[in-house]
Amino acid sequence: MKYMPVFVLSVMIALSIHATPQGYASNSSSTETLPKVYAFTNGKWFDGRTFQDTIFYVKNGFLTKTRPPVVDETINLKGQFVLPPFGEAHTHNVEGPWNIDQTIQTYLRHGVFYVKNLNNIREFAEQIQNKINNPQSIDVAFAHAGITSSDGHPIRLYEEVLRLHRYEPIIGKKTPGWFNNRGYFVIDSRQDLDRTWPKIVAGKPDFLKIYIGQISPVAPHAHAPQARFHRGLYANLIAPIVRRAHKNGLRVSAHVETAADFRQAVQSGVNEIAHTPGWYIPTVEQASETILQKHDADLALQHNVTVVSTTVASLISPSEQHQSDADPHAHSSESQTDHHNTHAQHIQQAAEKIQRDNLQLLHQRGVKVAIGSDHAETSRAEALHLHNLEIFDNLTLLKLWCENTAATIFPHRKIGKLTEGYEANFIVLQGDPIQDFEQIRHITLRVKHGKPLFITDPHAH
Repeated sequence: MKYMPVFVLSVMIALSIHATPQGYASNSSSTETLPKVYAFTNGKWFDGRTFQDTIFYVKNGFLTKTRPPVVDETINLKGQFVLPPFGEAHTHNVEGPWNIDQTIQTYLRHGVFYVKNLNNIREFAEQIQNKINNPQSIDVAFAHAGITSSDGHPIRLYEEVLRLHRYEPIIGKKTPGWFNNRGYFVIDSRQDLDRTWPKIVAGKPDFLKIYIGQISPVAPHAHAPQARFHRGLYANLIAPIVRRAHKNGLRVSAHVETAADFRQAVQSGVNEIAHTPGWYIPTVEQASETILQKHDADLALQHNVTVVSTTVASLISPSEQHQSDADPHAHSSESQTDHHNTHAQHIQQAAEKIQRDNLQLLHQRGVKVAIGSDHAETSRAEALHLHNLEIFDNLTLLKLWCENTAATIFPHRKIGKLTEGYEANFIVLQGDPIQDFEQIRHITLRVKHGKPLFITDPHAH
């Protein structure tokens, strides 16, 4: 073995102690100086229960209460309130290069640092890797293509709606079927699973998304009427897929619509339920199928399953939620429109009651609830909607949004809390959000990996 020059060895040691949070690529070089050591004084820091007057220091991107030998800069927080950043546990917004800069800035402006995309196209995500998952941007986990049956959701959504009205105006003409193995994987049998699995893991997803809905034992589904819940995987394939995912070190998130879907997902060993039942109700008559019972919540608690809220998804009419079930360009008479609006209002009223009851039940039984919107600009819309529904008190809602949501997006990272050794990611609010939840709109400072962030529109809240 050759002797290593002292200079080279010293550089290697310096780089090795210049730690970066898990998931970040280090951009350090031998010519870079070490990052600034900050002291944040006169702040009220959230401890999970209340806000405490304390001083935190930041060294190498992590929080400490031990004063380092040298402090490069002191930032006076002037009595303002410090929170962990927010998360978005269900979205499809961060998907491609055509709007990524604006999307990143919107999330950062709203204080949302951690984002989970539950169904996306891998090749588009690969085009934005240099824009995300770094100390100056949002951190994103991708499922890539979801797994469903040959007549399951979201195939029609991709092929009949998104292909024509979302993607072709951006990426050009695509023939039907282009999204197969891109936007979704089809698995109808064990043979399909064996054949398709190498393609799934080759895409290196951060986790897997599976679709569960109106479960059929093994046979192909019969044609169903328009106003219905959506189809998903055949029941006998769900647990085998989950087992394979776990064997490959992948967590699994399940799309569900009914209480039966919820039960099937939990019993199959998934880690996360992507929707709280009640988020989508085709007709008022079918609303009762989305009501959870105590034994459902207890089962989820027993299996340590996290449930994502997505209540704002119900604010969009059923035909808009899943345009694959309707012609988005169909014209209606005035009477038809009035009837549709009245029907939508009745569905929304039923949905809000069920959402409130289901989420309260889950929380009361000790199930982890995370905040995700599915359709909204960011999870701020979801958090404000939950606040308006008066499902949780302000403290509980903050903890769900800051702590539980971060944990279900990046479960192996030290984020979601402001304590010794955790990543120095936080936001500063003008006022106390426990007393006034609207203060979450008034962010005066954003810090990521220990450094203040600067957004493109500092006057927008």
